[in-house]
Amino acid sequence: MKNNIGLLSLFIAYVLLYPGLTLPLLSLTGTVEKADIATIGKDIIVESPETPELIDTLAEVLLENMEVTGSIEAYKKTRSILDTVGELFDNGYALVAFLVALFSIIIPVVKGLMLLFSCLRIDPALSRMLRKIGGYISKWSMADVYVVGVFVAYLAANAVKKEGGLLSFEAYLGPGFYFFLGYCLLSILSAQLLQDDDS
Repeated sequence: MKNNIGLLSLFIAYVLLYPGLTLPLLSLTGTVEKADIATIGKDIIVESPETPELIDTLAEVLLENMEVTGSIEAYKKTRSILDTVGELFDNGYALVAFLVALFSIIIPVVKGLMLLFSCLRIDPALSRMLRKIGGYISKWSMADVYVVGVFVAYLAANAVKKEGGLLSFEAYLGPGFYFFLGYCLLSILSAQLLQDDDS
């Protein structure tokens, strides 16, 4: 019975993995207040030595009396895990891209294949060994969470570096996060159930 539940959990986990890797994991948006833009514009015009005095005075009066409210979306980035691997690699962070790919793509696929082959019961000794290795790998599943943390930090740092201090940032979890979380939990459960079945 545990074996059947373990297999079902394994199947569902890997159904969730694909959208977890391809759908947006996180969206980061940055907004800037229109009043801040007007203030910067005024400062640029007033401080520029090339601005004629008449234009300088008119611009200063106009900008002082202009009522500017609200905000503008100035930055938006939405990335999935696969998009992040590509972007990290393209920006020269090959080691980080490799680690993200290793812990989020390669290890989950290898672990799934090992657990699946262990259920074929061609050789009982080989099945037990594959399940033990799969269970051992599952204990390292918190590395997936670490990878997601690196991903979030990368997006935030990249945005701040590009846009400076004017923006107010907000992060939103996308559907990819929930699919990937579901994969992580069901993957650990399936490995535990399949390993316990050998006991």
